[in-house]
Amino acid sequence: MKPRIWIAASLAALAVAAFVVVKSRPAGPAPSTANAAPRVLEVASVDLIAVSEGPLARSVAVAGLLVPLRQTLLTAEVEGRIAEINVRTGDKVAQGQVLARMDPQDINSRIAESRANVAAARAQLDLAERTQQRNEELQAKNFISANSLDNSRGALASARENFRAREAQLTLTVQALPKATIRAPLKGVVSERSIEVGQHVGANARLFAVVDLTELEFAAKLPMSEIGAIQIGQAVTLTVEGVSEPVAGRIERISPVAEDASRMIPVFIRVANRSEALKGGMVARGEIVVAGREKALSISDQALRDDNGKPWALVRVGDRLERRMLELGIRDERSGQVEVRAGLRAGEQVLLARVPLLDLSRKLVVR
Repeated sequence: MKPRIWIAASLAALAVAAFVVVKSRPAGPAPSTANAAPRVLEVASVDLIAVSEGPLARSVAVAGLLVPLRQTLLTAEVEGRIAEINVRTGDKVAQGQVLARMDPQDINSRIAESRANVAAARAQLDLAERTQQRNEELQAKNFISANSLDNSRGALASARENFRAREAQLTLTVQALPKATIRAPLKGVVSERSIEVGQHVGANARLFAVVDLTELEFAAKLPMSEIGAIQIGQAVTLTVEGVSEPVAGRIERISPVAEDASRMIPVFIRVANRSEALKGGMVARGEIVVAGREKALSISDQALRDDNGKPWALVRVGDRLERRMLELGIRDERSGQVEVRAGLRAGEQVLLARVPLLDLSRKLVVR
């Protein structure tokens, strides 16, 4: 065992000697950092946007087909043959203007027939009245039975009713004569013509459609959550398909009931069209302002970042970027601007979210 003890003692002595030599060796110069490159974060100037201050509005987009407010479909009130047509599709018409006429010959024939029936019924009534008068005189002298008198009274009543029916029929036939002339019930434009000269039409046949283009409207659909923010008479700026200039509209009516399937509320927007430049069926699009601020701080929604539902942004402070938690307000869907109620000041610059988040301790360099 002694040789092993001696060997272990020798190794321990060598280790201590080596440690003393190392500790006593003078320290060399520290590595120089003067030439090390600084850590920087380079961004393009277009990646920084300024916090602006000004008016801001939140709006809801609406769209629909323009429909004439007043329009009518003319149908034949009497049967007859079309003898004359004075208008074509697209013609402007005045209220009461003659659009077409039917051949009155058939109606005049029916009038003559009805008058003859009235005359015959009048003659039967006169005869029944004279018979009744004679029977009353004879019955007073007991020359006829009471039963015969009752029969004559029944015949008289029947003759009277027949005469009244014939008179009523004559009145209806005479009233049909003016209906053979078809007139425009309102001022407007002929949008449809369904007949030709010589065509025989029955009662209730489709003849013309006339529209008044001076006022149009369309139905927009809004979420129930936004209805409380709008009101009747509110102005709406519209763009209409095929029209270069913006068109003014206003909210005319609001439906009291939501549609079952979509749970949307129909809102009817009226559009004045005195020049009649707009036509029925054009597509109108616009936005209804449901909230607004005359003076608000705002940034583009492209600068917003999110942390579990809490919005924040990277703000330039000198040559560094700083993380700021934000309190947001209304959003303008059209411009993408979002109101900032707290967390930013006007004029500060914010980094767009398209730039990935890097080490915020780096020096910011804007190219």
